[in-house]
Amino acid sequence: MNSFKECLRTHGANTVHLLLSAFLIWLFGNLVFIPLADSLNWQVKTFCTLMFFIAFTALVSRALPGFKKLVDAFSVFPARKYILKRGLDYGESLVISRQTIYIFCLFVFYLLYFPFLANFHPAVSGIVLILVLVMVFFLALRTLIILSSKIAEWLRT
Repeated sequence: MNSFKECLRTHGANTVHLLLSAFLIWLFGNLVFIPLADSLNWQVKTFCTLMFFIAFTALVSRALPGFKKLVDAFSVFPARKYILKRGLDYGESLVISRQTIYIFCLFVFYLLYFPFLANFHPAVSGIVLILVLVMVFFLALRTLIILSSKIAEWLRT
């Protein structure tokens, strides 16, 4: 709990500021400027999409280190509350909690990037989705490796 408070004090304000700024750029880009640029022609739309994509990516990439530390610190709570009660030790439950939150965040970030990627070309968003699914597979595989002994134990009883 104390570590979470320290992490929130050191990384919370800057990370939230950067993520809210990125979300504001996302909102203005996808809801206002890119549709306006689309009404002109496809070159202006592509250029406008590229501008907002770069600005959004720059802010998100600056926020990711602090966001990762906040997620790692926050993952202690679900690990204690839910997973630890299922008979796993603390380290395993912490890894499962962390990996589950990472999977959720990957999908949220993909959904935020989807309008930009689809404006470039629909195949680009498909390629990125495949990469996200591969990353989710490996994150889930690590969780299943930890849970496999417990699942086998539950099936035996």
